[in-house]
Amino acid sequence: MKPSPLLIRLLLIACASALAVSAARIWWPGIADGIAKLWWTGLALLTLAALLDFATGRHCRGLSGRREHPGNLALGVDEAIQLTLFNGGSRPLSLQVTDQVPAELRWAGLPVRMQLNPQQEIVTHYTATPVRRGLAAFGYIEVLTSSPWNLWQRKVLLGENQDAKIYPNFLGISSLQALSTEQTLRYMGVHQQQRRGEGLDFRQLREYRRGDSQRQIDWRASARMQKLISREYQDERDQEIIFLLDCGRRMRARDGDLSHFDHALNALLLSAYVAIRQGDAVGLQCFAGSHSSLPPVKGEGSINLLLNHVYDLHSGTAHSDYTAAAEQLLARQQRRALVILLTNVRDEDSEDLTAAVQQLSRHHLVMVACLRERALDELLEAPVVDFDAALMHSAGKDFVQRRGRLLQELKARNTILADALPSEMHMSLVETYWQLKRSGKL
Repeated sequence: MKPSPLLIRLLLIACASALAVSAARIWWPGIADGIAKLWWTGLALLTLAALLDFATGRHCRGLSGRREHPGNLALGVDEAIQLTLFNGGSRPLSLQVTDQVPAELRWAGLPVRMQLNPQQEIVTHYTATPVRRGLAAFGYIEVLTSSPWNLWQRKVLLGENQDAKIYPNFLGISSLQALSTEQTLRYMGVHQQQRRGEGLDFRQLREYRRGDSQRQIDWRASARMQKLISREYQDERDQEIIFLLDCGRRMRARDGDLSHFDHALNALLLSAYVAIRQGDAVGLQCFAGSHSSLPPVKGEGSINLLLNHVYDLHSGTAHSDYTAAAEQLLARQQRRALVILLTNVRDEDSEDLTAAVQQLSRHHLVMVACLRERALDELLEAPVVDFDAALMHSAGKDFVQRRGRLLQELKARNTILADALPSEMHMSLVETYWQLKRSGKL
């Protein structure tokens, strides 16, 4: 136990009173003895009260607590953490409650003060926001209990250690699960190319609709049914998409509350979900710092497999070697696939990146998804008010132009590009994938 703020204030008052007694002996000797007796009486009473309060308040029997939280948390999404406290003792308790929150969470609403009567249960909440993916370890619930007269405080640890997994922001996926593919794309704001029944794989026969091409008509079925019957096709299924994810130092740049790497993971998961819903298989290979890989998987359950594979994946400080990453992918992936390279390109990557793309293009369809830095757009839009601002503006414009030349060079080599701000990359990826799917290039 430790002295409470109230006991410390009383002791300070006693010390100040002792100085007053000493001053009285100098200036008012006649009343000094009476003041001294009064001071000693007060000090004795305070000491006796402190000892009695210590004896009665050092035990805190019957107090229990528990924590309830989702086992899986989403990065950047506020979650309510529930704390439940129960007083099974015989005396009222004045409590100050806080929690041992892991460093991966930013919290608000702690500490909480409450008065807990005997046999009473109180439920309180605080807000926690995950700021870093991975495994988060909660400690104990910390409760500071006061003695009956509030002269002493004792720290009590309640509950138990608990773990929670912090995933990329998967709430976008969960909100799309009940929607069809067309509804999903419409919900995300992706423009769809209208092409009725002209996919690559036969799906079913149906009645002729206005706008169907003549080559869709099944003449034998039409003669048998005595009405026009059209063949309906669907986009080819069982294709493979491999995400080549850059885990190098450039992906550590931040855009808002999230890093480029976290934005890239969110875009990867949403576009992977759309591809899986289309019947395609999705795989992953990381490079530059992490060499984690996942062979192509398909089916509704594969998105959970992908989530569990990447939830504790982080960017490092290594240099991004695109050529080595391309060689590793070619050694593992023999079947033709759509390879989506998620990275943050710079003009100094020109030779390495173009060589890697050219090498991959011999066997696969290649898309380069470039995360554009918002800070550059803000720099170019800022007014030029002095010489330093002019230098910054010129440097930023030169950087953007050199980066643009690199992207044009990739485009000239028939490389598919998705260039977008980090927060908009998921829409750009899904829209580009859908266009490739509908055009039959994939």
